[in-house]
Amino acid sequence: MRRTITSLAVAAVLIGSATIGPAMARDRSDRVELTASQLADHAAARAAQLKADLRLTPEQDKNWSGVQAELVNVWRKQGEQRQSWRNARANQASNVDLIEQMRKDGDSRIEHGNDLKKLADAAQPLYASLDDRQKRRFGEALFQRSRDRRSD
Repeated sequence: MRRTITSLAVAAVLIGSATIGPAMARDRSDRVELTASQLADHAAARAAQLKADLRLTPEQDKNWSGVQAELVNVWRKQGEQRQSWRNARANQASNVDLIEQMRKDGDSRIEHGNDLKKLADAAQPLYASLDDRQKRRFGEALFQRSRDRRSD
């Protein structure tokens, strides 16, 4: 029963977004497209800001480089995906292939999940050495983007 309700809800959201999406995309046509280099630079700047906010000790700093590389990778890919999604929505015809959209979304989620696993593996040694304030700030930085994405 729960699966049926969930499936119906997902289908309703996808169908609703297919019909409403093109109208919303037109309203956002004034957004500036960033280049791949700009997206990477933005992700690197966010990682540098996080490092500064964490105020790492010299011992903690030894574990930072791997975390930074994975953070930049995840944040860069999120930016690229967001731009790709916006472009697709802006160019979308009124008759969207719902099944193909679900497949693309599933592939995207799998890739994102794999990226998060890599980030978790890289972050584990650093995270274990952080104090409570640093852990809270680290979590805020990681999940801030997903809150931002909901407002897009």
